[in-house]
Amino acid sequence: MFDSSLGIDFKRNHLVLTFLKKSFGKIKLVDYGIHPILPEDQKEEREAQLITLINQFISKHLIHKEKVSIAIPREKVVARFIRLPVATKENLRRVMEYEIPKYTPFEKEETYFDYQILKEEKDWLHLFAVFVKKEEVDAYLSLLKKVGIQPISIQIPSTAALNLFFYHKTLEQDEIAVLLDVTEPFFEMNLIEGGDWRESFHLPLPPEERESKIIGTFRRSGLKSDSFSKSTFFLYGLDAAEKMLPSLRESDQIRGISIAPLNRIEAETGASRPDKIFSSIGLPLKGLAKTRFDLNLLPFELRKKVREIGKPLFIALASLALVLSLAWGIGVFIRYRNELNEINAEIKKRRPAVEAVEKLQKQKDVLRKEISELEKIKSGETSKIEILKELTQLLPSTVWIWNFKYTGREIEISGFAESASDLIPLLDKSTLFEKVEFLAPVTKERERREGVDKEKERFKIRARLESRRSGS
Repeated sequence: MFDSSLGIDFKRNHLVLTFLKKSFGKIKLVDYGIHPILPEDQKEEREAQLITLINQFISKHLIHKEKVSIAIPREKVVARFIRLPVATKENLRRVMEYEIPKYTPFEKEETYFDYQILKEEKDWLHLFAVFVKKEEVDAYLSLLKKVGIQPISIQIPSTAALNLFFYHKTLEQDEIAVLLDVTEPFFEMNLIEGGDWRESFHLPLPPEERESKIIGTFRRSGLKSDSFSKSTFFLYGLDAAEKMLPSLRESDQIRGISIAPLNRIEAETGASRPDKIFSSIGLPLKGLAKTRFDLNLLPFELRKKVREIGKPLFIALASLALVLSLAWGIGVFIRYRNELNEINAEIKKRRPAVEAVEKLQKQKDVLRKEISELEKIKSGETSKIEILKELTQLLPSTVWIWNFKYTGREIEISGFAESASDLIPLLDKSTLFEKVEFLAPVTKERERREGVDKEKERFKIRARLESRRSGS
Protein backbone atom coordinates (compact mmCIF):
# COMPACT_ATOMS: atom_id res chain seq x y z
CA MET A 1 0.00 0.00 0.00
CA PHE A 2 2.83 2.40 0.90
CA ASP A 3 5.93 2.66 -1.28
CA SER A 4 8.79 5.13 -1.09
CA SER A 5 11.81 6.23 -3.12
CA LEU A 6 14.89 8.35 -2.37
CA GLY A 7 16.62 10.67 -4.83
CA ILE A 8 20.24 11.82 -4.42
CA ASP A 9 21.14 14.59 -6.87
CA PHE A 10 24.89 15.27 -6.96
CA LYS A 11 25.29 18.76 -8.38
CA ARG A 12 28.54 20.64 -8.84
CA ASN A 13 28.19 22.83 -5.75
CA HIS A 14 25.14 21.33 -4.00
CA LEU A 15 23.65 18.07 -2.80
CA VAL A 16 19.86 17.83 -3.23
CA LEU A 17 17.99 15.04 -1.41
CA THR A 18 14.33 14.24 -2.17
CA PHE A 19 12.05 11.69 -0.53
CA LEU A 20 8.82 10.62 -2.28
CA LYS A 21 6.14 8.31 -0.92
CA LYS A 22 3.26 6.70 -2.82
CA SER A 23 -0.03 5.72 -1.21
CA PHE A 24 -3.50 5.11 -2.65
CA GLY A 25 -2.24 6.02 -6.14
CA LYS A 26 -0.96 9.47 -5.09
CA ILE A 27 2.65 10.55 -4.82
CA LYS A 28 3.68 12.86 -1.99
CA LEU A 29 6.88 14.84 -1.46
CA VAL A 30 7.65 13.98 2.15
CA ASP A 31 10.81 16.06 2.50
CA TYR A 32 13.75 17.52 0.63
CA GLY A 33 17.09 19.12 1.44
CA ILE A 34 19.37 21.50 -0.46
CA HIS A 35 22.91 21.56 0.92
CA PRO A 36 25.94 23.57 -0.30
CA ILE A 37 28.99 21.29 -0.48
CA LEU A 38 32.75 21.71 -0.57
CA PRO A 39 34.54 22.01 -3.96
CA GLU A 40 35.78 18.87 -5.72
CA ASP A 41 39.46 19.66 -5.12
CA GLN A 42 38.86 19.02 -1.38
CA LYS A 43 38.15 15.39 -2.14
CA GLU A 44 38.35 13.77 1.31
CA GLU A 45 36.51 16.56 3.14
CA ARG A 46 33.83 16.70 0.43
CA GLU A 47 33.25 12.92 0.61
CA ALA A 48 32.94 13.00 4.40
CA GLN A 49 30.46 15.86 4.15
CA LEU A 50 28.32 14.02 1.56
CA ILE A 51 28.23 10.83 3.66
CA THR A 52 27.15 12.77 6.75
CA LEU A 53 24.37 14.63 4.91
CA ILE A 54 22.99 11.45 3.31
CA ASN A 55 23.07 9.50 6.58
CA GLN A 56 21.32 12.31 8.47
CA PHE A 57 18.52 12.51 5.88
CA ILE A 58 18.00 8.73 5.86
CA SER A 59 17.98 8.53 9.67
CA LYS A 60 15.53 11.44 9.95
CA HIS A 61 12.84 9.55 8.00
CA LEU A 62 13.91 5.93 8.60
CA ILE A 63 14.22 5.53 4.82
CA HIS A 64 14.70 2.07 3.33
CA LYS A 65 17.62 1.85 0.91
CA GLU A 66 16.07 -0.53 -1.67
CA LYS A 67 14.84 2.22 -4.03
CA VAL A 68 17.48 4.91 -4.43
CA SER A 69 18.11 6.77 -7.68
CA ILE A 70 20.99 9.19 -8.14
CA ALA A 71 21.86 11.86 -10.70
CA ILE A 72 25.37 12.93 -11.66
CA PRO A 73 26.21 16.44 -12.91
CA ARG A 74 25.35 17.07 -16.55
CA GLU A 75 28.81 18.52 -17.22
CA LYS A 76 30.42 15.14 -16.44
CA VAL A 77 28.72 13.39 -19.39
CA VAL A 78 28.64 13.70 -23.15
CA ALA A 79 25.06 13.64 -24.45
CA ARG A 80 24.26 13.22 -28.15
CA PHE A 81 21.21 12.92 -30.39
CA ILE A 82 22.13 10.18 -32.88
CA ARG A 83 20.53 8.80 -36.04
CA LEU A 84 21.37 5.23 -37.11
CA PRO A 85 20.02 2.88 -39.80
CA VAL A 86 17.11 0.82 -38.52
CA ALA A 87 19.05 -2.36 -39.34
CA THR A 88 21.32 -1.66 -36.34
CA LYS A 89 18.44 -2.17 -33.88
CA GLU A 90 19.10 -5.90 -33.52
CA ASN A 91 22.65 -5.29 -32.19
CA LEU A 92 22.22 -1.67 -31.15
CA ARG A 93 24.22 -1.75 -27.91
CA ARG A 94 27.16 -3.41 -29.62
CA VAL A 95 27.02 -0.86 -32.45
CA MET A 96 26.94 2.01 -29.96
CA GLU A 97 29.88 0.57 -28.04
CA TYR A 98 31.91 0.32 -31.23
CA GLU A 99 31.05 3.93 -32.15
CA ILE A 100 32.05 5.47 -28.77
CA PRO A 101 35.31 7.09 -30.07
CA LYS A 102 33.30 8.67 -32.89
CA TYR A 103 30.84 10.41 -30.60
CA THR A 104 33.10 11.23 -27.62
CA PRO A 105 36.75 11.99 -26.79
CA PHE A 106 36.75 8.78 -24.65
CA GLU A 107 37.97 5.27 -25.43
CA LYS A 108 35.32 2.56 -25.25
CA GLU A 109 37.20 0.61 -22.56
CA GLU A 110 36.96 3.59 -20.18
CA THR A 111 33.29 4.45 -20.82
CA TYR A 112 29.85 3.61 -19.45
CA PHE A 113 26.94 4.52 -21.71
CA ASP A 114 23.22 4.08 -22.21
CA TYR A 115 20.69 5.23 -24.80
CA GLN A 116 16.99 5.82 -25.33
CA ILE A 117 15.22 5.19 -28.63
CA LEU A 118 13.19 8.36 -29.25
CA LYS A 119 11.61 7.47 -32.59
CA GLU A 120 11.72 4.62 -35.08
CA GLU A 121 11.07 5.40 -38.74
CA LYS A 122 11.10 3.17 -41.79
CA ASP A 123 14.84 3.49 -42.40
CA TRP A 124 16.19 5.27 -39.31
CA LEU A 125 16.40 5.05 -35.54
CA HIS A 126 16.56 8.32 -33.59
CA LEU A 127 18.39 7.97 -30.26
CA PHE A 128 19.47 10.03 -27.28
CA ALA A 129 22.72 8.63 -25.89
CA VAL A 130 24.80 9.52 -22.83
CA PHE A 131 28.47 8.63 -22.32
CA VAL A 132 30.52 9.01 -19.12
CA LYS A 133 33.97 7.95 -17.97
CA LYS A 134 33.89 4.87 -15.75
CA GLU A 135 36.05 6.57 -13.13
CA GLU A 136 33.38 9.25 -12.61
CA VAL A 137 30.57 6.74 -11.98
CA ASP A 138 32.76 4.44 -9.90
CA ALA A 139 33.62 7.32 -7.56
CA TYR A 140 29.93 7.91 -6.76
CA LEU A 141 29.26 4.17 -6.35
CA SER A 142 32.22 3.87 -3.97
CA LEU A 143 30.86 6.76 -1.87
CA LEU A 144 27.35 5.28 -1.73
CA LYS A 145 28.74 1.88 -0.76
CA LYS A 146 30.07 3.47 2.42
CA VAL A 147 26.48 4.48 3.22
CA GLY A 148 25.16 1.00 2.43
CA ILE A 149 23.36 2.08 -0.75
CA GLN A 150 23.20 0.23 -4.06
CA PRO A 151 21.22 2.55 -6.40
CA ILE A 152 18.66 1.20 -8.85
CA SER A 153 19.54 3.86 -11.44
CA ILE A 154 22.07 6.55 -12.33
CA GLN A 155 20.38 9.34 -14.28
CA ILE A 156 21.20 12.81 -15.55
CA PRO A 157 19.14 15.91 -14.62
CA SER A 158 17.72 16.16 -18.16
CA THR A 159 15.88 12.83 -18.14
CA ALA A 160 14.76 13.25 -14.52
CA ALA A 161 13.18 16.62 -15.38
CA LEU A 162 11.59 15.28 -18.58
CA ASN A 163 10.07 12.31 -16.74
CA LEU A 164 8.50 14.62 -14.14
CA PHE A 165 7.30 17.02 -16.85
CA PHE A 166 5.55 14.26 -18.85
CA TYR A 167 4.09 12.93 -15.57
CA HIS A 168 2.28 16.29 -15.32
CA LYS A 169 1.59 17.41 -18.90
CA THR A 170 0.58 16.18 -22.32
CA LEU A 171 1.41 18.57 -25.15
CA GLU A 172 -0.67 19.26 -28.25
CA GLN A 173 0.83 18.29 -31.60
CA ASP A 174 1.99 21.84 -32.44
CA GLU A 175 2.78 22.92 -28.86
CA ILE A 176 6.41 23.51 -27.85
CA ALA A 177 7.73 23.35 -24.28
CA VAL A 178 11.17 24.65 -23.30
CA LEU A 179 12.48 23.26 -19.99
CA LEU A 180 15.08 25.73 -18.71
CA ASP A 181 17.31 24.72 -15.78
CA VAL A 182 19.37 27.63 -14.43
CA THR A 183 21.93 26.38 -11.91
CA GLU A 184 25.12 28.41 -12.08
CA PRO A 185 27.67 28.24 -13.59
CA PHE A 186 25.64 26.45 -16.32
CA PHE A 187 22.19 26.45 -17.85
CA GLU A 188 20.40 23.56 -19.56
CA MET A 189 17.68 23.90 -22.18
CA ASN A 190 15.53 20.98 -23.40
CA LEU A 191 13.05 21.47 -26.26
CA ILE A 192 9.92 19.33 -26.55
CA GLU A 193 7.74 19.61 -29.66
CA GLY A 194 4.41 17.85 -29.33
CA GLY A 195 5.49 14.73 -27.49
CA ASP A 196 8.99 14.51 -29.00
CA TRP A 197 12.28 15.50 -27.37
CA ARG A 198 14.00 17.57 -30.06
CA GLU A 199 17.06 19.33 -28.60
CA SER A 200 19.19 19.52 -25.47
CA PHE A 201 21.75 22.24 -24.71
CA HIS A 202 24.08 22.47 -21.71
CA LEU A 203 26.26 25.56 -21.82
CA PRO A 204 28.23 27.84 -19.48
CA LEU A 205 26.21 30.77 -18.15
CA PRO A 206 28.22 34.03 -18.07
CA PRO A 207 27.68 36.32 -15.05
CA GLU A 208 26.80 39.18 -17.40
CA GLU A 209 24.16 39.14 -20.13
CA ARG A 210 22.66 35.86 -18.89
CA GLU A 211 19.30 36.50 -20.55
CA SER A 212 20.85 37.31 -23.94
CA LYS A 213 22.88 34.08 -23.81
CA ILE A 214 19.74 32.03 -23.10
CA ILE A 215 17.69 33.83 -25.75
CA GLY A 216 20.45 33.43 -28.34
CA THR A 217 20.61 29.67 -27.68
CA PHE A 218 16.84 29.36 -28.06
CA ARG A 219 16.85 31.23 -31.37
CA ARG A 220 19.65 28.97 -32.70
CA SER A 221 17.76 25.83 -31.67
CA GLY A 222 16.59 25.04 -35.19
CA LEU A 223 12.96 25.97 -34.60
CA LYS A 224 11.20 27.90 -37.33
CA SER A 225 10.51 31.51 -36.43
CA ASP A 226 6.76 30.94 -36.64
CA SER A 227 7.12 28.27 -33.91
CA PHE A 228 8.25 30.81 -31.28
CA SER A 229 4.66 31.89 -30.63
CA LYS A 230 3.79 28.26 -29.77
CA SER A 231 6.61 27.97 -27.21
CA THR A 232 6.26 28.14 -23.44
CA PHE A 233 9.28 28.36 -21.11
CA PHE A 234 9.17 26.33 -17.87
CA LEU A 235 11.80 27.60 -15.43
CA TYR A 236 13.49 25.74 -12.60
CA GLY A 237 16.96 25.36 -11.11
CA LEU A 238 18.70 26.62 -7.99
CA ASP A 239 19.34 30.04 -9.58
CA ALA A 240 16.12 30.36 -11.59
CA ALA A 241 13.67 33.21 -11.09
CA GLU A 242 10.28 33.75 -12.71
CA LYS A 243 11.29 37.32 -13.60
CA MET A 244 14.08 36.06 -15.88
CA LEU A 245 14.21 36.67 -19.62
CA PRO A 246 12.40 40.04 -19.56
CA SER A 247 13.47 40.92 -23.09
CA LEU A 248 12.01 37.69 -24.47
CA ARG A 249 8.81 38.18 -22.47
CA GLU A 250 8.43 41.79 -23.62
CA SER A 251 9.10 40.89 -27.25
CA ASP A 252 5.85 38.89 -27.21
CA GLN A 253 7.48 36.24 -29.40
CA ILE A 254 6.67 33.28 -27.14
CA ARG A 255 3.46 32.01 -25.63
CA GLY A 256 4.53 32.49 -22.01
CA ILE A 257 6.95 31.89 -19.14
CA SER A 258 5.99 29.76 -16.16
CA ILE A 259 7.47 27.79 -13.30
CA ALA A 260 7.77 24.04 -13.86
CA PRO A 261 4.53 22.16 -13.02
CA LEU A 262 4.25 20.22 -9.75
CA ASN A 263 0.48 20.06 -9.23
CA ARG A 264 0.35 16.24 -9.21
CA ILE A 265 2.98 15.94 -6.47
CA GLU A 266 1.45 16.60 -3.06
CA ALA A 267 3.67 18.34 -0.50
CA GLU A 268 3.55 17.68 3.24
CA THR A 269 1.45 20.20 5.18
CA GLY A 270 3.38 23.42 5.67
CA ALA A 271 6.05 22.60 3.08
CA SER A 272 6.78 25.19 0.40
CA ARG A 273 6.57 24.23 -3.28
CA PRO A 274 10.16 23.32 -4.26
CA ASP A 275 9.89 24.37 -7.92
CA LYS A 276 13.61 25.13 -8.12
CA ILE A 277 14.58 21.47 -7.61
CA PHE A 278 12.21 20.20 -10.31
CA SER A 279 14.73 17.73 -11.81
CA SER A 280 15.71 16.45 -8.35
CA ILE A 281 12.07 15.60 -7.60
CA GLY A 282 11.81 13.73 -10.90
CA LEU A 283 14.80 11.60 -9.92
CA PRO A 284 13.08 9.20 -7.44
CA LEU A 285 9.90 9.12 -9.57
CA LYS A 286 11.40 6.14 -11.42
CA GLY A 287 10.90 3.96 -8.33
CA LEU A 288 7.20 4.82 -7.96
CA ALA A 289 5.67 5.32 -11.43
CA LYS A 290 6.22 4.38 -15.04
CA THR A 291 8.47 7.00 -16.60
CA ARG A 292 8.86 8.15 -20.20
CA PHE A 293 12.66 7.81 -20.28
CA ASP A 294 14.51 4.84 -18.80
CA LEU A 295 18.10 5.92 -19.44
CA ASN A 296 20.39 4.35 -16.82
CA LEU A 297 24.20 4.70 -16.53
CA LEU A 298 24.45 2.04 -13.80
CA PRO A 299 26.71 -0.84 -14.97
CA PHE A 300 24.69 -3.88 -16.08
CA GLU A 301 26.27 -6.19 -13.52
CA LEU A 302 25.00 -3.94 -10.69
CA ARG A 303 21.42 -3.56 -11.86
CA LYS A 304 18.93 -5.30 -9.61
CA LYS A 305 16.89 -8.03 -11.18
CA VAL A 306 13.15 -7.96 -10.57
CA ARG A 307 12.28 -10.59 -7.99
CA GLU A 308 9.89 -13.32 -9.06
CA ILE A 309 6.88 -13.04 -6.75
CA GLY A 310 5.33 -16.38 -5.91
CA LYS A 311 7.95 -18.39 -7.76
CA PRO A 312 7.08 -21.76 -6.10
CA LEU A 313 3.40 -21.28 -6.97
CA PHE A 314 4.32 -20.38 -10.53
CA ILE A 315 6.40 -23.57 -10.89
CA ALA A 316 3.58 -25.74 -9.56
CA LEU A 317 0.98 -24.20 -11.87
CA ALA A 318 3.35 -24.40 -14.83
CA SER A 319 3.98 -28.12 -14.15
CA LEU A 320 0.26 -28.84 -13.95
CA ALA A 321 -0.39 -26.96 -17.16
CA LEU A 322 2.40 -28.91 -18.85
CA VAL A 323 0.93 -32.29 -17.86
CA LEU A 324 -2.55 -31.31 -19.08
CA SER A 325 -1.14 -29.92 -22.31
CA LEU A 326 0.78 -33.13 -23.01
CA ALA A 327 -2.28 -35.30 -22.37
CA TRP A 328 -4.47 -33.26 -24.67
CA GLY A 329 -1.92 -32.33 -27.29
CA ILE A 330 -0.48 -35.66 -28.41
CA GLY A 331 -3.25 -36.24 -30.96
CA VAL A 332 -3.17 -32.63 -32.09
CA PHE A 333 0.61 -32.82 -32.51
CA ILE A 334 0.39 -35.78 -34.88
CA ARG A 335 -2.19 -34.00 -37.05
CA TYR A 336 -0.20 -30.78 -37.15
CA ARG A 337 3.00 -32.66 -37.96
CA ASN A 338 1.42 -34.08 -41.13
CA GLU A 339 0.18 -30.63 -42.14
CA LEU A 340 3.64 -29.18 -41.49
CA ASN A 341 5.25 -31.75 -43.74
CA GLU A 342 2.89 -30.74 -46.55
CA ILE A 343 3.68 -27.04 -46.02
CA ASN A 344 7.45 -27.68 -46.03
CA ALA A 345 7.15 -29.55 -49.31
CA GLU A 346 5.28 -26.61 -50.85
CA ILE A 347 7.90 -24.14 -49.55
CA LYS A 348 10.69 -26.20 -51.05
CA LYS A 349 8.88 -26.22 -54.38
CA ARG A 350 8.47 -22.42 -54.49
CA ARG A 351 11.90 -21.48 -53.04
CA PRO A 352 13.70 -20.93 -56.41
CA ALA A 353 11.12 -18.34 -57.49
CA VAL A 354 11.39 -16.50 -54.15
CA GLU A 355 15.19 -16.44 -54.32
CA ALA A 356 15.02 -14.96 -57.82
CA VAL A 357 12.76 -12.15 -56.62
CA GLU A 358 15.04 -11.45 -53.65
CA LYS A 359 18.04 -11.27 -56.00
CA LEU A 360 16.28 -8.69 -58.18
CA GLN A 361 15.34 -6.68 -55.11
CA LYS A 362 18.99 -6.58 -53.97
CA GLN A 363 20.08 -5.43 -57.42
CA LYS A 364 17.43 -2.71 -57.29
CA ASP A 365 18.68 -1.50 -53.92
CA VAL A 366 22.30 -1.38 -55.17
CA LEU A 367 21.31 0.64 -58.25
CA ARG A 368 19.21 3.02 -56.17
CA LYS A 369 22.16 3.63 -53.83
CA GLU A 370 24.50 4.30 -56.77
CA ILE A 371 22.02 6.76 -58.30
CA SER A 372 21.71 8.53 -54.96
CA GLU A 373 25.49 8.86 -54.65
CA LEU A 374 25.77 10.20 -58.21
CA GLU A 375 23.11 12.81 -57.48
CA LYS A 376 25.03 13.91 -54.40
CA ILE A 377 28.22 14.30 -56.44
CA LYS A 378 26.31 16.13 -59.17
CA SER A 379 25.03 18.72 -56.70
CA GLY A 380 28.54 20.19 -56.44
CA GLU A 381 30.60 21.41 -53.54
CA THR A 382 29.57 24.02 -51.03
CA SER A 383 30.94 27.57 -51.14
CA LYS A 384 33.96 28.13 -48.89
CA ILE A 385 32.56 31.49 -47.87
CA GLU A 386 29.32 29.82 -46.83
CA ILE A 387 31.29 27.30 -44.72
CA LEU A 388 33.34 30.01 -42.98
CA LYS A 389 30.20 32.06 -42.33
CA GLU A 390 28.46 29.03 -40.79
CA LEU A 391 31.45 28.26 -38.53
CA THR A 392 31.62 31.89 -37.42
CA GLN A 393 27.94 31.89 -36.43
CA LEU A 394 27.98 28.50 -34.72
CA LEU A 395 31.19 28.54 -32.69
CA PRO A 396 31.52 30.62 -29.50
CA SER A 397 33.75 33.68 -29.61
CA THR A 398 36.17 31.96 -27.19
CA VAL A 399 37.09 29.30 -29.78
CA TRP A 400 40.30 29.86 -31.76
CA ILE A 401 40.75 27.94 -35.02
CA TRP A 402 44.35 27.86 -36.17
CA ASN A 403 44.02 25.32 -39.00
CA PHE A 404 41.19 24.85 -41.54
CA LYS A 405 41.27 22.18 -44.26
CA TYR A 406 38.63 21.84 -47.00
CA THR A 407 38.56 18.92 -49.46
CA GLY A 408 35.28 19.57 -51.25
CA ARG A 409 33.35 16.84 -49.41
CA GLU A 410 34.50 17.43 -45.84
CA ILE A 411 36.32 19.88 -43.61
CA GLU A 412 38.85 19.54 -40.82
CA ILE A 413 39.30 22.21 -38.16
CA SER A 414 41.94 22.35 -35.43
CA GLY A 415 42.16 24.80 -32.60
CA PHE A 416 41.57 25.59 -28.96
CA ALA A 417 38.35 25.85 -26.93
CA GLU A 418 37.36 26.12 -23.30
CA SER A 419 35.20 22.96 -23.67
CA ALA A 420 35.85 20.93 -26.82
CA SER A 421 33.04 18.43 -26.10
CA ASP A 422 30.50 21.26 -26.49
CA LEU A 423 31.56 21.91 -30.11
CA ILE A 424 30.29 18.61 -31.56
CA PRO A 425 26.60 19.24 -30.59
CA LEU A 426 26.82 22.83 -31.90
CA LEU A 427 28.11 21.70 -35.31
CA ASP A 428 25.56 18.86 -35.39
CA LYS A 429 22.76 21.44 -35.25
CA SER A 430 23.84 22.94 -38.57
CA THR A 431 22.06 21.91 -41.76
CA LEU A 432 25.42 22.29 -43.52
CA PHE A 433 27.37 19.59 -41.66
CA GLU A 434 26.87 15.92 -40.89
CA LYS A 435 28.87 13.08 -39.30
CA VAL A 436 30.75 15.45 -37.02
CA GLU A 437 33.46 13.61 -35.04
CA PHE A 438 36.78 14.03 -33.25
CA LEU A 439 39.86 13.01 -35.25
CA ALA A 440 42.13 12.91 -32.20
CA PRO A 441 41.75 12.83 -28.42
CA VAL A 442 41.16 16.20 -26.79
CA THR A 443 44.19 17.46 -24.86
CA LYS A 444 44.71 20.38 -22.53
CA GLU A 445 47.42 22.78 -23.73
CA ARG A 446 48.38 26.34 -23.09
CA GLU A 447 47.25 28.59 -25.89
CA ARG A 448 49.91 31.16 -26.66
CA ARG A 449 49.24 33.86 -29.17
CA GLU A 450 49.31 37.64 -29.12
CA GLY A 451 47.28 38.83 -26.14
CA VAL A 452 46.38 35.27 -25.01
CA ASP A 453 48.20 32.97 -22.62
CA LYS A 454 45.87 30.48 -20.90
CA GLU A 455 45.18 26.76 -20.74
CA LYS A 456 42.50 25.46 -23.10
CA GLU A 457 41.45 22.19 -24.71
CA ARG A 458 43.09 21.44 -28.04
CA PHE A 459 40.85 19.70 -30.55
CA LYS A 460 40.75 18.35 -34.08
CA ILE A 461 37.31 17.82 -35.64
CA ARG A 462 36.12 16.47 -38.98
CA ALA A 463 32.70 17.03 -40.53
CA ARG A 464 31.16 15.99 -43.83
CA LEU A 465 29.23 18.51 -45.89
CA GLU A 466 25.58 17.72 -46.52
CA SER A 467 24.37 17.78 -50.09
CA ARG A 468 22.81 21.05 -51.22
CA ARG A 469 19.06 21.13 -51.29
CA SER A 470 17.44 22.12 -54.52
CA GLY A 471 16.83 25.83 -54.71
CA SER A 472 19.31 26.70 -51.95
